[in-house]
Amino acid sequence: EHMTLEEEERALEEHLATHPPDVDSLRSLMEVKIRSRKLTEAVEVVDRLIKLEPEEPEWPVLKANIFTYSGEIDSATASFEEILAKDPLRVEAYHGLVMAYSDAGLDLKDVESRIEDAMLRCKEENNHNDFRDFKLLLAQIRVIEGKHSEALKLYRELVKEEPGDFRPYLCQGVIYMLLKKKDKAEEQFDKFRELVPENHPYREYFMDNLIASKLFSEKTQREMAGSES
Repeated sequence: EHMTLEEEERALEEHLATHPPDVDSLRSLMEVKIRSRKLTEAVEVVDRLIKLEPEEPEWPVLKANIFTYSGEIDSATASFEEILAKDPLRVEAYHGLVMAYSDAGLDLKDVESRIEDAMLRCKEENNHNDFRDFKLLLAQIRVIEGKHSEALKLYRELVKEEPGDFRPYLCQGVIYMLLKKKDKAEEQFDKFRELVPENHPYREYFMDNLIASKLFSEKTQREMAGSES
């Protein structure tokens, strides 16, 4: 528990020297490398995971996301495009493209058009879950573009269609924080906390995200106030 990242990394590498096909340890090593900002080495670990589990869809997405995180936008977009060539309705790959384009300051119109095509296909195939995920992604694009009222409209539609989905509440809460509407934000965050299951694998991520979102919105508000004065 009290190991440093360096010690953790060394212990995992020693273990993997004698147990090279240990997928769980490789995954842990990849996470340690990311936390240590050794992103090139993290990609090498993911390549080992892909060799061990070539049919596992998670590894290529992780690799592409690491490229985005390290600022290698061309490698990231090429990797996401490769995933979409095999699986044209892969929501995570479109999400990755949106993030990569956004980080690089590129126009999102082309990606948005492709997301809308994918949504049409989901409708035709009665693929409700992916359709909903794509709609959430469209709302996220509106947030990136600063079109908060359009994003809120989409999130409200998503809530109306499926009130038990906790994600739109979290997203609306973040927008209301950005708009300095703290009471409305807390309402949404309360609903999110009420709905996200205790044992949900991403609960911790969402709770961290919730805190980060609040801090981010407070920082943005301070900067806006500074630029106005």
